[in-house]
Amino acid sequence: MHTRSLPARPSLEHLRNRAKDLLKSYRAGHTPALVRFREVLPRLSAMPDHRLARLSLSLRDAQRVIAAEHGFASWSDLRTHIQRQENIDMLEVTIDRIHVNPAGHQRIVVLKAKGVDRCLPIWVGSAEGDSIALKLEGKEVPRPLTHDLMDSMISDLGAKVTQVIVSELREDTFIARVVLQRNGTTIERDSRPSDAIALAVRCGAPIFAEEDVLECAGVPLNPATGEPDPTDARWPSFSVQKRADALSEDARSLLTQADREAKRLGRRASEPEDILLALTGEADYVGARVLADLGADLQAIRERLEQASGRGGPEEHAHPSPTPVEDPGPEKKELAGHPEHDTPTELSAASHRVLRLARTEADLFSHSRVDTAHILLGLVLSGDGPAWQVLKESGVEIEGARASVLKALS
Repeated sequence: MHTRSLPARPSLEHLRNRAKDLLKSYRAGHTPALVRFREVLPRLSAMPDHRLARLSLSLRDAQRVIAAEHGFASWSDLRTHIQRQENIDMLEVTIDRIHVNPAGHQRIVVLKAKGVDRCLPIWVGSAEGDSIALKLEGKEVPRPLTHDLMDSMISDLGAKVTQVIVSELREDTFIARVVLQRNGTTIERDSRPSDAIALAVRCGAPIFAEEDVLECAGVPLNPATGEPDPTDARWPSFSVQKRADALSEDARSLLTQADREAKRLGRRASEPEDILLALTGEADYVGARVLADLGADLQAIRERLEQASGRGGPEEHAHPSPTPVEDPGPEKKELAGHPEHDTPTELSAASHRVLRLARTEADLFSHSRVDTAHILLGLVLSGDGPAWQVLKESGVEIEGARASVLKALS
């Protein structure tokens, strides 16, 4: 493998785009892209082209190839090198408060920047938010939580967390880095902000946010009161209106396609099996790539769903004659779409439940928008119906699916 030198003023964004282009070329089956992956990733070194082309490689794999081609052991090392050259400014932040959702599913950690009238609100899952709050309040628990275990293991290995950084806002999702020192060596790892912050409060490590993140997602403070401006568009709210359009572009497209599948099968409302049909019909959806990564056969899933639902018209499918769908009310419509988007308005009660589960999963990952991967998790968690049964029989289980979703969305 030929090692290329970085330009005098390297651009991290340019290198990210190169990694995305490499991944697109791989998915298109181009031989040069397959060769590049094989040269860098040891597990692929002896794999023939036809098998390599069928894998579900991720953007992280492509970034590792780009880093290796420039002489770096990992993408993290490459990024750190460039950021040191760029001298990216960071501001130290402190945890100002944690807002609790009365419904119990989400928390908002509010980070206040030192020296500027600005704060950074970040959605986190209830477990992570409560873990942060318990430590801040000095409360002890009978058994160590996950972040307590992480803290003790890092210490036992002779390492120390020196700082955590909220470093990126990628498509409405915050990305953080945990910086450790061990035997004079600096180690950096990508992390969800919720986990990084929970670890920082246990280790006593400072928390930083990069200036461009604060500029993009920060909320101004009232100079007189020091409180965030609740009228600012970037200030989060637990209200249904604020969360009504919290679907990614792909998720809206998925529900639109599910609507078409339902109409093709003569249904008056989209069922979970229509959503799964739409998901397996578009290989570029993250949810579809996760299924393939888990070893599921997308075409076989489609065929089994078609058999369960029937083809053609309402007289052919296996469901009883459809009955009018009861209006789910504003709270259940929360994720059904938004008037300005091309999304279906007729979702069955079962589909509404899948989307509520997907919203909870997105919150657990600290993702502000629901994507197709979260909807897949909602289908796996639904616990009933043809879609759930087909996924179960295909060997798709929630823990493995969550791990693959985390990998794919990172």
